[in-house]
Amino acid sequence: MIAFLPKELEEFRLKVRKFCETSIEKNAQRWDENEEFPYDSLRALGEEGILGLGIPEEYGGAGTSRIKLVIAIEEVARVDPNSAFIMEVESLFDQTLLLFGNEKQKSILRDVAAGKKIGTFALTEPTGGTDVAGIKSTAKKENGKYYLYGSKYFITNALVASYFIVFAKTAPELKSKGITAFLVEKGTENFNVGPKIHLTGFRGSAIAGLQYNGAPVNEDAIIGKENEGIKVAMAVLERGRVNISSLALGMLQRVYEESVKFANYRKSMENTLVNFQFIQQYLTDMLSDLEASRLMVYNTAMLIDQGQQVGLNAAATKLFVSEALMKHVKNGVEILGGYGYTRGTVMERLARDAHNTTLSLGTSEAMRMVLSKYLKL
Repeated sequence: MIAFLPKELEEFRLKVRKFCETSIEKNAQRWDENEEFPYDSLRALGEEGILGLGIPEEYGGAGTSRIKLVIAIEEVARVDPNSAFIMEVESLFDQTLLLFGNEKQKSILRDVAAGKKIGTFALTEPTGGTDVAGIKSTAKKENGKYYLYGSKYFITNALVASYFIVFAKTAPELKSKGITAFLVEKGTENFNVGPKIHLTGFRGSAIAGLQYNGAPVNEDAIIGKENEGIKVAMAVLERGRVNISSLALGMLQRVYEESVKFANYRKSMENTLVNFQFIQQYLTDMLSDLEASRLMVYNTAMLIDQGQQVGLNAAATKLFVSEALMKHVKNGVEILGGYGYTRGTVMERLARDAHNTTLSLGTSEAMRMVLSKYLKL
């Protein structure tokens, strides 16, 4: 129980959990096994209003409460991390338009909130992802239009997206101060998507690369202002780190549940595993980190809702929770033994999905670099 969490948010959690267990969990294994994008999950989440969390009601959403959004992502991740990962990336798209987009750009969020259209955030390139200032893509202006040249890689939802937020250098000589964010629609000339990238985990997330060799976009496709794309990217990524942390939190919750259930059921030497001291140590450490992770995630989300600066909190939360998940999913596999290493089990799927949380929106090493900036007086 969280002392500072209002009763209505706990009721909201139970509502989302019931929906996820009824409508999503039954298909999670199939989506993973077949590397199938969960269209029916997205439609159901849209109809339930969960996809619209983080989007104002005036744009067809369910409100902008970040704490509600992270609770929802946590609960979806508990039953299907793949669907939660898609939600988390969709939220990057939503936040970019809400924070920096014009009214025409924001209007497309109605279809996104309903699950009818999908947007994605295209920042990572084949030569790097953490180093935003080092992107190679360029946008050349000619006769009132911009022509995009370059490529992106590891773009979640790319194969199914209708809209792409693409970052490119409009003034390469200015380096990080010469980046601009563009809204690009599917079907734009010379803008190609694919092929699919096959990952170890999150196998249904439709990840692919982008290639564009002179893809034309109008001036009104700019999100924010020309040459201020680094400001756009950093603001959105900072807020997005609490979302990926809530995804890791939901997965850690399920790791704990599966581990405790098995430890209370499985016997060895005529004794259940939960009575062995070393198993108890695994589980108590897991429970302690789970409680700490939830406090960090919720606190950071509430700071965002209050309009506070969250650079430190977001980086620390993302580092702690994703690393805790990596540690404890390994121990969860150890507790389940061969069952934890068998395809088709929840723990095996969690083990494959977990590593992505330490990589997305800044690696653990990058988070330590961010935090190191706060060490100097």
